[in-house]
Amino acid sequence: MVGVTTKYNTKIYQKSTLEGGIIRIMAQSSSNYPTMKYPIASDPVNVHGDFKVLVDALNDILPPLGYGAAYVDARNITGSQINLGTPVFINGNVSYGGTMVSTIAKYDPSSPSHNPDVPILGLTKTNIQNGDNGLVIVSGALQMNTTGLGPAGTKIYVDGNGALVAGRPETGPARYIAVVAIQHTMGMLIIQTKGNGTWGALKDGLS
Repeated sequence: MVGVTTKYNTKIYQKSTLEGGIIRIMAQSSSNYPTMKYPIASDPVNVHGDFKVLVDALNDILPPLGYGAAYVDARNITGSQINLGTPVFINGNVSYGGTMVSTIAKYDPSSPSHNPDVPILGLTKTNIQNGDNGLVIVSGALQMNTTGLGPAGTKIYVDGNGALVAGRPETGPARYIAVVAIQHTMGMLIIQTKGNGTWGALKDGLS
């Protein structure tokens, strides 16, 4: 059992138990908790599946404790779909459902209308249709096709056209945004947007 003290100085207990080959992680006061299979020596290997279950479990457990991935709910009004894993920036806001929601567009420094000093917000978690809301991951894990981005540990940058590339671009500002965790058609990036501030040093990846 693990005790976690929140920012409100409240003690919340988490416990994990091994029950019939299943790891159960739960808050002490709740019966709603995620499960994942505990691997044994004779089990077939399924790295992708195990990582996905673990990430899903952490996404359920950590936010109530004040930890975990950081997401921003934003709206696409660009006139076209923004694909999963696209670097985006905030280009305004609109009233939606009685509240103000940030609007986003693809981060593309090559576009004449793009302000190069605007920082990258993060990567889109899913495809976001025009006129729809969607999540942008500012910091956390993103499941996507990483086969063309290099093996685990490869640093991922955003190039001058707003595309994700493996390694620091040879020319132009270097905007470091993530690292490859799993190289696979259903792989994973660990996102930490930085190196993309409004100062030249930040845009060159020195943050």
